[in-house]
Amino acid sequence: MLSLAALTRFGGTEAEPAPTTGGAAATASPSASPTPSPSSTASASANPETVTPPPVADGTKVVIVGDSYSVEGSDAWIGEAAAELAWGEVVNLSSPGRGYITVPRECGFEPCATFEGTIPAIVAAKPDIVVTFGGTADGDYSLRDSSSDYFVALRAALPDAELVAINPVTTDDDAPYWLTLHLQTIQAAVEAVDGTFVDVGQPGVGDGDSLSTDAHAAIAESVIRTLS
Repeated sequence: MLSLAALTRFGGTEAEPAPTTGGAAATASPSASPTPSPSSTASASANPETVTPPPVADGTKVVIVGDSYSVEGSDAWIGEAAAELAWGEVVNLSSPGRGYITVPRECGFEPCATFEGTIPAIVAAKPDIVVTFGGTADGDYSLRDSSSDYFVALRAALPDAELVAINPVTTDDDAPYWLTLHLQTIQAAVEAVDGTFVDVGQPGVGDGDSLSTDAHAAIAESVIRTLS
């Protein structure tokens, strides 16, 4: 009888259903689980507002330092080169008459100085590449010291930037011999600081007051071919 009473007592208790409200059994109920259902998790992930796109890398930042052949409004060669070489932001620090020894006739920014005097503005732009295009306005005067001083100072200020120099060009009917001397001097100066020289020839000869569209295209082609 004692055995029968024990079986009845414990067996009856185990046979009873677990309560559905209150107590510890309610805590264990699946409906009270803090883990979100798969459907709600997928819905949150699909919400466009919660998706952060990867950052888009900026292109190479380039500073152009030149004379009237590179000023705003006549920068056809700059635009084509920028597109083909995947340049990002282009900061144009060109002014009519700016040269290695010649101060510009007018400026849209400060300092209104020679190429070397413009270095503070170049450095402030934090460029990856600096392209210097000029020397025609300097006339028949030696650029040996001025071009060397400029590129040495520019290299010291921007040790990691790529420095590029383009030979001076003319739109006169004939290219004077001193432009050839300038080409040789500028090439030696930029290459002395591990820079790159671009010889674009004289595509603007006979153009008159300004470079023609064809001349700009030829300059761009030379720049693209060399820097590629």
